[in-house]
Amino acid sequence: MADALPLHPGAGTPRPQGPGQEVRARRDRVREQAGSERWRSGRVALVTEAARATLQLTGTALTEQEIEAARRGTPAPSFGPALGALGRIGRAAADRDPTEELICELHALSAGLPGASPFRTVQIEPQFQGAGLSPPQTVPLRLGELLEWTSGASGRDLETAPRAALFFARFLEISPFERANFRVAHLMLTFFALADDHPPIWFEVEDAAGIREDVSRAFRFDTAPLTQRIEGSLHRSLDLVALPGGAPATIRNIG
Repeated sequence: MADALPLHPGAGTPRPQGPGQEVRARRDRVREQAGSERWRSGRVALVTEAARATLQLTGTALTEQEIEAARRGTPAPSFGPALGALGRIGRAAADRDPTEELICELHALSAGLPGASPFRTVQIEPQFQGAGLSPPQTVPLRLGELLEWTSGASGRDLETAPRAALFFARFLEISPFERANFRVAHLMLTFFALADDHPPIWFEVEDAAGIREDVSRAFRFDTAPLTQRIEGSLHRSLDLVALPGGAPATIRNIG
């Protein structure tokens, strides 16, 4: 079912029974079957996969040796910014609602910059077809509206995947920074997953063309494909945690 991206906080009808109930029910089953320690360690283990995918999707070339080293708990420096950002997400997700401060910190951390990043002051070229990017002077207002909606009843009443999909598409339409907006949007998928007690989630670089199409469709008020893609990512992470041996061993000292 198509969902319109809200233009104003509180717009639209809350859908407590919206998409994602099956994923939530499966999360509860996997968590119960795995037990608290395996559930916790399995979620932490998938942080590396979310970092790897973020780096690959945003143009960082990683060797198989670097990826395997990160999975063993000895990441190369190239993993540092993404892992730092995901550690910050892990600490923030308990509040369930993203903030402007968090967004700016994630941008700076993921880019290896000191301090919080400022919003862009120039118009930039859109990364996705159909994106009507905000003029720079409207970025604070439009991002504020998005965050207010996400934290309000209309946003909180949504299941994980549709809430994340609406934020993901709207954030890319605003693109508050001069560069690296997709990186922040992709990292925020894990924020929404952890906020609802799911494992970290990510998209794969092999799916880049499909992601681009899904985002462009979301700009045209059809978020169903993007929602389904995120639901698939949630199921994949649950599959990994549910493995008999748990998720692959990886970094254990994150946030």
